[in-house]
Amino acid sequence: MKVLFDTDVLLDVFLKRDPFFEDSSQLVGFAEQSKVEGWLCGTTVTTIHYLLAKALTPKDAENYVSDVLKIFHIATITRAVLEGALESGFSDYEDAVIHQSAIHANLETILTRNQKNFKKSDLPVYSTAEFLKAIDILE
Repeated sequence: MKVLFDTDVLLDVFLKRDPFFEDSSQLVGFAEQSKVEGWLCGTTVTTIHYLLAKALTPKDAENYVSDVLKIFHIATITRAVLEGALESGFSDYEDAVIHQSAIHANLETILTRNQKNFKKSDLPVYSTAEFLKAIDILE
């Protein structure tokens, strides 16, 4: 299954944010083990670096980004993605870009902690807890 991980899921892991850390960490592990095909929007990588450099250190941010690039595929940002995001009706442009990058990469679902931000999604959108239950049912 080709799954786009929203920025918040990775930040929950890297910043060890409770109560979200455990589920998010397990799902990142699934991507690392190729139990799911993990994808990120290209903007997620830059956002993670920026926020982790502020919250931790620039070196920590570089190390985490390096790890992310070893685990995840990257959905590219193109003019079509950016224009589609403007036309999508999403209230948050950043989330619209994430959504459009998933659409253009032919991904199957979006994994986020902020499902309300993806109400207009053309793809199924799961919380980490919901996705873990769905995967458990499939296995």
